[in-house]
Amino acid sequence: MPNRILIDPDLIPCPEFDSLLYTVLRNALIADPGSPNITTAEEATEKLREQWEEDMKAQKERYQEQLEGDKRAAEEDQEREEEARRKKEEEQQLRDLEIAKEKEKKRALIFDFVRGSTIDELPQRLHPYAEKKMKERAFVELWYFTPEASKEARSRRRMVETNRYEISTDGGDAGGTSTITILGTHSTRPSPNVMADEELSWGQIHLAKTPYLNALSLGNLPPGHKVMWAEFYAKMETHPELQEEDGPLTMGLYHAEMRRAWFERNELGRPFDVATISEKILQRLCYGHLPGLAEPVIGIVLDHMLPLLVIYTSRNHLHLVIICRHCAS
Repeated sequence: MPNRILIDPDLIPCPEFDSLLYTVLRNALIADPGSPNITTAEEATEKLREQWEEDMKAQKERYQEQLEGDKRAAEEDQEREEEARRKKEEEQQLRDLEIAKEKEKKRALIFDFVRGSTIDELPQRLHPYAEKKMKERAFVELWYFTPEASKEARSRRRMVETNRYEISTDGGDAGGTSTITILGTHSTRPSPNVMADEELSWGQIHLAKTPYLNALSLGNLPPGHKVMWAEFYAKMETHPELQEEDGPLTMGLYHAEMRRAWFERNELGRPFDVATISEKILQRLCYGHLPGLAEPVIGIVLDHMLPLLVIYTSRNHLHLVIICRHCAS
């Protein structure tokens, strides 16, 4: 700051104006026509002392004002610092409050329960590989939704692998929103125990269908697709073919073929309504994959335009089957 007094005037001693150092000043005052009352060295010394004291008095007043100004400035700086600190603390409190609210939103809801109530079955855990494929809306074997796969999923989730991860994204919704999931690669690998859909028994298909239908929501499928797959299983379970001796195996093969065909056609942009039972395909599977079929012991071809006569043994019985050529082809 300009014109600041750097030394306390009270610490400055009065000069010795009667010394030889000030002889010139004393003589100048005596010779000055403007100072007619100063005629001796003593009077000149006294005049110099009076002028110095007046100057020191003014400097002391300025110095005191300077000290008070410095004090006020320091207090104002401190107030500003405290105000900035309070504002920063308030902003931090608001941020902490928002973070707490977000954490509260993410916390699982806790509902009231009925004392004494219990469950008879443990919830089935979805296999990580199936979860990944469902989010991708890709084909995945139905075995991954069986109790056997659920048991494997529980053991896989207990595995720890800290240095290998895989990023999985779902297909997104109509608004363009998608979800990114980071999973350990040990959990997203296909199971070595997986069974093809054709190898599943009808009982396994029955047990796996509900977890599979529940998992459709992972892919954010349109509601119509969820209804279609639900009707697909419902219509198969009520189809008359199941009442036949080899009906469960035939329906199991139909399930495997139609399910895979739907995903293949969907990749080509030409999906179909899988809930509509194709009686033609079901008939071909029935004749083309006769369960318990041993090697035909007798095959008679009368003519290429006539039916094919096949005699075979199954379950210790002798069967005679006439298959139309257009059905067997």
